[in-house]
Amino acid sequence: MAPPPFRHETQPEPDHRLSFVRTYAIVTIVTTAIKYGALVACVGFVYLSISALAGKMTLASVGIRLLGNLKVSDGICGILTGGGILYGVGQRQLRRRAVKRLANEKNDMERILDLQRSSSGLTSTGETRPEDET
Repeated sequence: MAPPPFRHETQPEPDHRLSFVRTYAIVTIVTTAIKYGALVACVGFVYLSISALAGKMTLASVGIRLLGNLKVSDGICGILTGGGILYGVGQRQLRRRAVKRLANEKNDMERILDLQRSSSGLTSTGETRPEDET
């Protein structure tokens, strides 16, 4: 009687998956620990620096008192208002560019679905026609 053929023992596929899942879990835990550990360290350093200066007169406290007398709120209000206006203008330009880019394709698809469809008469950027704004 002949001996049975040689069988090469390999690990089944699920064991490889389990090894990958374990490695992924360890890497996830380590990266999360590093991320939040760095945050805790930063907060700790800020606390230690504040506690070291507590109750002492420093150049920083003098500077804060001088700046406190200025109208800082007016400057912040102006900066925020200007930033809001710039943001709005930028968004309007982006919207017009997107409408111009997508309008032709949308109109063609709507004409395919309904041949009797009429146009809204808007410009290519989605604005009302100047002659209709009366």
